[in-house]
Amino acid sequence: MKRQMNQTILENGVYGLLWAVVLVVPLFGYHDGSGIRWCGVFHFWLGVLPFALLFALHNYLLVPLLLMRRRYGVYVLCVVALIGLIFTAVPMLVIRPEPPAFYGREVRAYPEEPAAVAEVPTAQVFLPPAGIRPPGIPMPIRWGRMFNDWLLAVLVIGCNLAIRFLFKSIQDDRHLKELESQRLKTELNYLKAQVNPHFFMNTLNNIHALIDIDGERAKETVIELSRIMRYVLYDADRPTVPLRKEMEFIDNYIRLMRIRYAGEVEIRTLCPADPPDVQVPPLMLITLTENAFKHGMSYREGSFIDIRLTVEEGVLSYTVENSVAPDAERGSGVGLENLRKRLGLLYGSAGSLETRNAGGRYTAKLKIPVKR
Repeated sequence: MKRQMNQTILENGVYGLLWAVVLVVPLFGYHDGSGIRWCGVFHFWLGVLPFALLFALHNYLLVPLLLMRRRYGVYVLCVVALIGLIFTAVPMLVIRPEPPAFYGREVRAYPEEPAAVAEVPTAQVFLPPAGIRPPGIPMPIRWGRMFNDWLLAVLVIGCNLAIRFLFKSIQDDRHLKELESQRLKTELNYLKAQVNPHFFMNTLNNIHALIDIDGERAKETVIELSRIMRYVLYDADRPTVPLRKEMEFIDNYIRLMRIRYAGEVEIRTLCPADPPDVQVPPLMLITLTENAFKHGMSYREGSFIDIRLTVEEGVLSYTVENSVAPDAERGSGVGLENLRKRLGLLYGSAGSLETRNAGGRYTAKLKIPVKR
């Protein structure tokens, strides 16, 4: 609401500036060596007055009541009627005042008419100001001037509409961006909410398996799980988190998996000991890590998982390679599909996820731009 009010003030400021320019122009046009000829300036301002009235009625009455409500036919009729009333009917019906006396000159009628006043004594001679006829002389219809007035009136209406629709376009564009941002935020929250149940379901399955095998290891797993949950509950709701916290979360998860698969998998990590001070979306890296443990573990043959993380020239690269287990669980790929959607929403074409399955090795490589 405040932003819309500021835009309205700015729009009215533009109108005020344009009209100020129009009113200032005659101060230069009617200026000579002796100063400003105020009679000509006032005459110019009087000529501008009908156009200012037309603008005010159009901008503050016809546009909001008719045009913005899409009553286009009524709007056009009212505009034509308003222009006709101001620039045709009123000039023909207006009562003209008596011209002031001007002594010492002979008065003659306008060039297009015969002489209306002959030589008279000096004390009785009148000279009407420009544009005002003496009483009793009918007002002829000046088609040329009427055409010019209508043309200028249409120009005023056109400029008014151009400025109005320019600001409306800016407002609509901002509104659409706000709606799109809200939609993206809602969709991201939905996708992020899908990560948590999916992740905890797999972790609880691991703990359930450990309870029957090794109770002590199951207790250690619960402790590691509590650390993971603390991150998910208190940090994962933020748009971005420091890379250091995300890597701590990954390390806690790997420790939990080491407890679960002690001696059954070779886990190698190659990550910076001192992570760069950059921001990343929370729970972005866990999907590939979890996917490697879920689909790469085999109880019949040796398994391995290699994890590498680098940050170079503003791009974070996270690569996870794992052995492909013949008897691995084949799911619907919800985690990877979720990750691709998040990448598209957050980074568009700037983010990428490449996967390859060849030679008994599954490779997933994630690249995202990062900044401090």
